[in-house]
Amino acid sequence: MKVFGFLLLYSWLVSVSLVQTPEKPHLKNNDYGILYYYNDSLQFETHPLSGGWGYRIYIRYKLIVNQPNIPALSGNQPFKTQTHARKIAELASSKITQGYLPPTLSIEEIENELNLRLK
Repeated sequence: MKVFGFLLLYSWLVSVSLVQTPEKPHLKNNDYGILYYYNDSLQFETHPLSGGWGYRIYIRYKLIVNQPNIPALSGNQPFKTQTHARKIAELASSKITQGYLPPTLSIEEIENELNLRLK
């Protein structure tokens, strides 16, 4: 009887430990107009600049990318909108999760993501 109870308890513990729901990214918005998207180790934020927007990417709260301008474009042209900066930060973050560090982006990838011509 004790063996049966032990096996029942053991099988329940194993089944509970195997059933885990994946964590969804959370959205955090603070008073400074900065949007943070994060999971356990990868985070990005958009931030206002003079004349536009930029983004930063963190891994385990350590800054690894500070992008004050549109990547792959010559010059120092910031993103026109926060939405554009967020979309490219998401694209760069997805490249990091795929193992590309630094997350090199081409002008074609940026144009496809933003649905506009930058050249």
